Amino acid sequence: MKKVMRLWDIVLMNVTAIIGLRWLPIAAGYGASSISLWILAALLFFIPLGIISTELATAWPDEGGLYVWTKQAYGEKPAFLVSWFYWANSFFYSPSLLTFLAVTLAFLFDPALASNKYFVCPVVLGLLWLVTLLNIHGMQIVKKLSNLGGLFGTLLPGIIIIVLAIIAVLVWHRPIPTDYSLTHLLPNFGSKSNIAFLSILMFSMAGIELTPILAGETENPQKTFPRSLFISTILILATYIIGTVAITWIITPEKIGAASGIMDALVIISKDLNVPFITSIMALMLLLGGLGGACVWIIAPIKMFFESTKQGVLPESFTRLNENNVPARAMISQSLIITIVVIATSFLPSVNVFYETLVLMATITYFIPYLVMFAAFLKLRKSHPHRERPYRVPGGKFSVWAISAIGFSSVLLAIVLPFFIPPADLASAHDILMYKIEIAMGPIIFFILGYFIYWLYERKQSRLKLLLRKY
Repeated sequence: MKKVMRLWDIVLMNVTAIIGLRWLPIAAGYGASSISLWILAALLFFIPLGIISTELATAWPDEGGLYVWTKQAYGEKPAFLVSWFYWANSFFYSPSLLTFLAVTLAFLFDPALASNKYFVCPVVLGLLWLVTLLNIHGMQIVKKLSNLGGLFGTLLPGIIIIVLAIIAVLVWHRPIPTDYSLTHLLPNFGSKSNIAFLSILMFSMAGIELTPILAGETENPQKTFPRSLFISTILILATYIIGTVAITWIITPEKIGAASGIMDALVIISKDLNVPFITSIMALMLLLGGLGGACVWIIAPIKMFFESTKQGVLPESFTRLNENNVPARAMISQSLIITIVVIATSFLPSVNVFYETLVLMATITYFIPYLVMFAAFLKLRKSHPHRERPYRVPGGKFSVWAISAIGFSSVLLAIVLPFFIPPADLASAHDILMYKIEIAMGPIIFFILGYFIYWLYERKQSRLKLLLRKY
């Protein structure tokens, strides 16, 4: 297989896939305490996830990522279920990301279209099939779009927000509207909303394990991935924290809390600073960055699921790779499923409601495989002690267990928390009950479906063995 991925390709793919500037106004709404919460989310989740996935990727530098690691630790069936959940996440996360892009696109024409589901849903479907076709044509196109998206669609807009804040405070001498005293810097963990907010920040940092899936297409993965982790951590955390602070330098947290997203915040910034043209420029940049991120999220889960699943579990025609080393038929099938999900959620009352529903389901289905990954890491350390590990989790046994326990506990918290802290816009007991039923049944249904598919495979294999014994 041709090695087309290098260090900065991996770094920029990490930046593009993980950083979402749409999280900045949400974080800024919590004021000065958001800084502490960003750092805490990185310490409890992002850094443990990055360190452990890097060791696993360099010890087993094969395409498949979580699937390969789970298979080595627990066997074929748990590995299949992990990949199944990982793939199922794309049915919800990809349309949620594309919904954000559709809403951003609306600001280039008429901001009122952002809340019009008859505009948003068709645009989501159009963008979905665009990124699907781009991925079908191979990693070279995806790499170029991800690189452009990382530079001009993610980092540059973040820099512009920061520069606007510096100009406002240091050049125009506008007073900082946010209180940065010590009491406000420390988060109040007695508040349920602060605990729930930490879970949201963790989800905004998810995805560092995506690029190790491409180890087979990466030059010298044993050295490339540790270096890319270090660089990516600095870039991602710095962008999130400095970008959040920049917004709070311009707008009060209460005003940001009333905004519906990054574009609403940018409209407020452009009006306050009297630079209305900046909204359109930033919208175009965010679209570029979002498209790059969507390309990564569309291809990575399906590559792990269909390329790594044991031969025979799924039809060969379904997993066959095209001339660009991409499972084209599977990608088309995936996009058809997502199309059905988008059409189904379009019947919900508003764009905001179906966006929140998609994000919630994506969070739960995405974090379940993380629980297995942290447990698999400890098991592999015990079962394969002599396996060559070019990169190892720093420290002794205590450090290994502590980092794994911290990562596992934080992920478990993020999965369980939505059951106890429903969204604020759910007021009636009936709505809250329906909400809890939906988020509980989603993972259960997908587990049953995945288990049933593998059970059919095992049953087929058992019958085949019986026939062979007869003859």
